Amino acid sequence: MIRFLLSILFILQVSGVAPCRAAEATPNEIYAQAVRIEQEVDLLKGHFKITAKVQVVPKSGDLKPRHIRAKCYLLQYKLGKLRRQLGLAYLAPVEGEPSIDAQPGQPWGALQRVLTEIQIIKFYLGIPGAPRAAVPVSGKRGIDVYNKLHQISAELDLLTSPVSPSEVYGEVKRLNEDVDAVLRHLRQFDAAVPPPRRANLLPRDSLRAAFDLLDEIQRIQRAWGMDTVDLKGFDMGDNTVPNDVFGLVELDLAEWQRIKARSGLTHLITAPAAYVENKSPADVVQLLGYVANKIKLIRPR
Repeated sequence: MIRFLLSILFILQVSGVAPCRAAEATPNEIYAQAVRIEQEVDLLKGHFKITAKVQVVPKSGDLKPRHIRAKCYLLQYKLGKLRRQLGLAYLAPVEGEPSIDAQPGQPWGALQRVLTEIQIIKFYLGIPGAPRAAVPVSGKRGIDVYNKLHQISAELDLLTSPVSPSEVYGEVKRLNEDVDAVLRHLRQFDAAVPPPRRANLLPRDSLRAAFDLLDEIQRIQRAWGMDTVDLKGFDMGDNTVPNDVFGLVELDLAEWQRIKARSGLTHLITAPAAYVENKSPADVVQLLGYVANKIKLIRPR
């Protein structure tokens, strides 16, 4: 029997049979999973007797699965913060290998991980019950999913704390390491220098620097024949808070994954964020500017 099974495996291997492809989740199906998470977060809020509801400004834009996946990362990150607050071991968010175009099913899978993590936290808190079944919805687009997750992310701040400039700085460091990896892979000499550190900056300045960095990423994408996405709907102007900056940095990272994949680094998974403290918007702006200067070194091929 064992010899027979080994023979079958050998035949499949040499015949070039393609691996199975999972069914592609639609925005409607992903949105339904986001609603389940929203209900679970409401249970957590109820456990801690939190009745407040956060009002967020919706974003706009033609978002792709990679952008939804980036927002899922933020939910995992905040649940990790809650873990630390409850005295549990911190778990870094799950990341995947870079690709030029993320599969539609990736956000669905990421949201299952979020649901599982909430179930683990509920177990430690003694909150009974499994998540409710998904209720079908219709007419949803990528931006609708993102805005639902954006609302959930804000609600999680009531359980932990709003994102700080130090946490944003840690995310920019992840992008910095990714850019360094591409420069090394392309054998591009790193002649970039950090811009001067400017004092008395605000989150809106950090957001502007994150947009400037996005411009450099999209310059390369266009030069390499890739489409680009208009993210102007994420500009909060004077109302910018660190959460907005964190969100745009994650979108920068999502767009950079396409550059990594196109460069041939298809198995290089972005490292988890380092824990840093005592950083201000001035530090965030300087590091974003430094990363942008590095990206400017990459010229069209």
